[in-house]
Amino acid sequence: MTSYADVEHLHAVLSDEEFAQMGEAKNCERLLHLASVKIDEATFNRIRGIGFDNLTPFQQECVREACCYQALKISEDGFDGDGVQSYSVGDISITAKQKETPAQRQGLSELAYTMLEQSGLMQRVI
Repeated sequence: MTSYADVEHLHAVLSDEEFAQMGEAKNCERLLHLASVKIDEATFNRIRGIGFDNLTPFQQECVREACCYQALKISEDGFDGDGVQSYSVGDISITAKQKETPAQRQGLSELAYTMLEQSGLMQRVI
């Protein structure tokens, strides 16, 4: 599987500081691959089904940018970024606040979610 964005595109989309925190190019390629997997999940594998080259230029750009922003999120929070929602120790129980935004529910960065939403690929019916 190829990623929807490459390291050059990643560097063009992110700030120098954000790009530097992601590490070496090999690590960036892995993060872009994982971001592409997450994007496929959010778009119901529509991009794989119709082929990236068959998207409109606008959709392609939205997907590439979403891939970059999602790769940054994965580098910061991990693939799912869920963390612990609740735990108990003896008689004490702590539950974390529920995820509120649609992006958080899908494990996407807010920017990636916005870009994918603009593309129209996240709709259940096209």
